[in-house]
Amino acid sequence: MRYAISHAPAAVAALWQAGCQWLGRDGLADRAVVRPRFPDLDPALLNELTRVPGHYGFQATLAGPFRLKPGCTEAELVDALIDFAGRQRPIDLPPLTIARLDDFFCLRPVRHSQPVQVLASLCVRHFDRFRAPLSPSEMARCRAARLNGYERKNLALWGHPYVFEEFRFHYPLTAHILEATLASRVQAALHAHFASRLDLPLTLDSLCLFVEPEPGRPFRGLHALPFPGPSRPPEDHCDHNPPHLPQNVSSGYECHPA
Repeated sequence: MRYAISHAPAAVAALWQAGCQWLGRDGLADRAVVRPRFPDLDPALLNELTRVPGHYGFQATLAGPFRLKPGCTEAELVDALIDFAGRQRPIDLPPLTIARLDDFFCLRPVRHSQPVQVLASLCVRHFDRFRAPLSPSEMARCRAARLNGYERKNLALWGHPYVFEEFRFHYPLTAHILEATLASRVQAALHAHFASRLDLPLTLDSLCLFVEPEPGRPFRGLHALPFPGPSRPPEDHCDHNPPHLPQNVSSGYECHPA
């Protein structure tokens, strides 16, 4: 059993509904969703391209996935998450855009937000006491990716390479796509599907706890914990990142140990 601490839009939000339709699955209700048809994408191909992100559901992971350390219980994790969420403030996110991150498509803010980076770092540090060490096979799988020195250090210390300065807030939408023509077709379908939702206001105002009940079964939402208090406005940039989104900024970014 693995857990992930993430952000997911409210179930009534247009962005959430669009994300679930694209992935073919609602991770909060744990049910299949009918996909729209796209003229240049075969349904079977789209199903394969979204198989991995669909397993996780439409979520932007802040901490995890991780297994519980022996001696820790789900109830203790939930209590800690309730306490942590109760001390946070909502964050108004910059507008989202369709982007490529290491050759897979995702939704991510048009610029990095320092409050989001801080929140993700706090999540990693605060909940690390619940995380079981990675198994040798999990370590080997991540080490097989092309990790830089910082990412290897993060993997050893925190169980995931893409934390702190290496973290990029994003909602994964596809598997890796290397073929240029296919990538162009997928990008066109994504723009057709999400364009009307990307200009809508989005606030990171809760944390969601997702669980993978057993290997091979998809993640499902267990709890959504709202943040109290007024929103914090988005910041124009984060000092250690450029103001505009680079493409393919970090190879192997989808490393989620199985």
